[in-house]
Amino acid sequence: MSKISDEEHGFTLLEMLLVLTLVASAGFVLLLKPPIHIERDRLAFMTTQLLEEIRDTRQAALAENDWYQVKFYPQAGDHHYQIFREGTRIKDIHLKDGVQFLGQPENLLFNASGRSVGTTITLTNSLGEHRSVVIAPVGMRIKEK
Repeated sequence: MSKISDEEHGFTLLEMLLVLTLVASAGFVLLLKPPIHIERDRLAFMTTQLLEEIRDTRQAALAENDWYQVKFYPQAGDHHYQIFREGTRIKDIHLKDGVQFLGQPENLLFNASGRSVGTTITLTNSLGEHRSVVIAPVGMRIKEK
C-alpha cells in the first residue's frame, strides 16, 4: 500500500493575497500611464505620416513631370488634408482624434521641378505638445522638428 505523505501542496492564503495585490497594482499603473503615451504617439505618428506624404507628393511631381498640391483643412472637429494631382483629388488624410493643425497651414504646390514655397506645418495634441514639418524654401529639404 502507498503511504500518504504529510507534505501539503498548494499556496497559502498570504501568498495568494500577495500575488493578487501585485497583479492589481501593476494593472492600475498600466491603466494610468498609457493615455499620456497614446497622445504623444498619435502626434508623432501623424507628424511622420504628414512628412512622408509631403515627400512622396514632391517625388511624384518630379517623377511624373506634373504639378501636385497639398491642401489643408483645419476645420473644427475634422482636421484633414487632401492631395491633388493636376487639380484631381487623389487622397484624403484625416488626423487622428486629439491631433489638429496649429493655425492655418499654407497650402503646398509642387511644380514639375519639385519646387514649392517654404513653410512650417505644426500639429498639436490635446496635451498642448507641438511637432512640426518644415519645408525649407532653399533646397526644398523637408524635415520633422
